[in-house]
Amino acid sequence: MKRILSAGIPLKIFSILTILALLALLLPMLKAAQYDVPSADDYSNGLTTYRAWTKTGSIIEVFKAGWERVYSLYFDWQGTFTAIFLFTLNPMIFGEHYYMIGAWVILGMLLAGIFSLTFAVWCGLYGAAKKESAVIGVIWAVLCTQFLPRASHGIYWYTGAVYYTFFFGLAAFAYAVLLRYILRKKTDHGRGKLITASFLLFFIGGGNLVTCLTTAVLLLTMELLLAVQKKSDWKALLIPVLCFALSFGINAAAPGNGKRQGFFVQPGPVESVLGSFRSFFNYLPEWFTLPVIAVVLLLIPLLWRIASKTVRRYKLPGLVTLYSICLAGVMFFPPIYAMGEGSLKNLARITNIIFFGVLFLVIFNLFYWTGWLFQKGMLPKRLFPCAAKGKYSLVYLLVMLLVFGFGMTRIKWFDTTSISAFRTYRSGMMGNYWHVYQLRLEILKDPEVHDAVLKRFPYRPYVLFYQELSENPEDNTVVADWYGKDSVVIR
Repeated sequence: MKRILSAGIPLKIFSILTILALLALLLPMLKAAQYDVPSADDYSNGLTTYRAWTKTGSIIEVFKAGWERVYSLYFDWQGTFTAIFLFTLNPMIFGEHYYMIGAWVILGMLLAGIFSLTFAVWCGLYGAAKKESAVIGVIWAVLCTQFLPRASHGIYWYTGAVYYTFFFGLAAFAYAVLLRYILRKKTDHGRGKLITASFLLFFIGGGNLVTCLTTAVLLLTMELLLAVQKKSDWKALLIPVLCFALSFGINAAAPGNGKRQGFFVQPGPVESVLGSFRSFFNYLPEWFTLPVIAVVLLLIPLLWRIASKTVRRYKLPGLVTLYSICLAGVMFFPPIYAMGEGSLKNLARITNIIFFGVLFLVIFNLFYWTGWLFQKGMLPKRLFPCAAKGKYSLVYLLVMLLVFGFGMTRIKWFDTTSISAFRTYRSGMMGNYWHVYQLRLEILKDPEVHDAVLKRFPYRPYVLFYQELSENPEDNTVVADWYGKDSVVIR
């Protein structure tokens, strides 16, 4: 029995296995992108740049057209100028078959943010080995890509995904650069990191308000902590902070924001704050199902190992948790203040990134409390003997996998991203979805057709489908303009 309990996988091999598992899960997602099709705001946001490209074939003219769209929406609809510019650069403007590139870019940015921040926190701040940080990054990435509220909103619908998921990944990357600057060696002036962070934060300040407000709170917290600790870096970091403040100010001051707000019933600030915390606690049981909890708990031996080796002190864990809850509330605040608490039900593109952020906070809090309990002597020094020897316990792994397997039977397991993508591909549903879209394009690109009547999608793959065209031709005027038709309708 003792031999069985002490059996373990070397952490280096375990980290490689987890990376291979993540890659295996990404394959169906990348394959699904090949069958992805545009919808909704993809057409309205890309129309000006599409026309510029088809008329001139010049990237410079495409950029000019993009900024014309930014200028128009800034005064008429919303101030998120850098995000709008990305909207106009939808890969479909160069051809519908390039639309798939959007999902690859968004997924790539998300993973870049996840792993850069994970390594900056655990390797840079807490001295963990790369193999240990890699496992944490993989676990966070698996949960983000497989259990996010809705993959079609967060990865495959370009406009919604680039607005939220892309900016989340970009922000995580920027936080990592800032942390690397703070933790740099004395011989490193860090000018490159400072310039990079300044550029990234200016870009982020022109993006979605959930990421903007969260970033503002984190930057303020960072500056206060550095000032309290009497570290001079807070002065140099004013450069990227001011770049962000300038961009965020331009974003918030847009005349279009007020016009857009007129379409929604806006709750008061106090009501919005209360609604933010209420939403956070309401979403927790929905997000943290048994499979998700089991995957998070896989990290406990590893987090214990890192915490037991670090020389840093773990102070006031209750305050860290309280701050994390408040930060989660901050993420919920913008959509609730702008559109009301009930709006979140139909805005999975927003709850996706809040889910990503809350996952990180949960993992970090689990780690921090583990470190505090260990340093207080409340956890035995040989609580995880395998982890102490640089191994991952096979028994613990098996138990967590059994809990995970049982938990999957209690949820809609077929809606997890890679499983859903694989099932709909193997069943032919994705192929049919793409085939019907190609039939639509034949009609839309036929110069003899002036009033296009298109077939409905008989199958709608869960991970890909976002929105169907309308039976009312007036709702499809942008699609009609894109293809030069008098009208477009679905029958």
